[in-house]
Amino acid sequence: MTKISNKFYIGTFIVLFVISTTILLIASTAKTPVPAWGGYLDVGLVVLITFTGITIHQRNKTAPRYDVSHQIAIYLFPVILVGMWLYRNSIDFNILLPGLAWRTYLFPSILPHGLNLWKLEQHQ
Repeated sequence: MTKISNKFYIGTFIVLFVISTTILLIASTAKTPVPAWGGYLDVGLVVLITFTGITIHQRNKTAPRYDVSHQIAIYLFPVILVGMWLYRNSIDFNILLPGLAWRTYLFPSILPHGLNLWKLEQHQ
């Protein structure tokens, strides 16, 4: 049986995360409601993102460096807030905020584990 690469899991996590965030941004800025299948697609992506994140977390056997997540949060959260303020007239916050809440929690939580796995695989 072939062992799946850590980089595959990290790449999958990033691609799914970007697609899901794109769907969120489209849904929260659309002038007309997005079809129901868009919501179902996003929920399916959330499940895949969660399983991929858990897999990355479980595969990491070394202690993660949380300073990376802290540095990302220092710059990411103000950028998100400024973006929300600039586009406040065209954003539906009832759609944006719940989706943004779990994304801004999950990404910095998995990032240190993913970086450890990426470095580990490069040294092998």
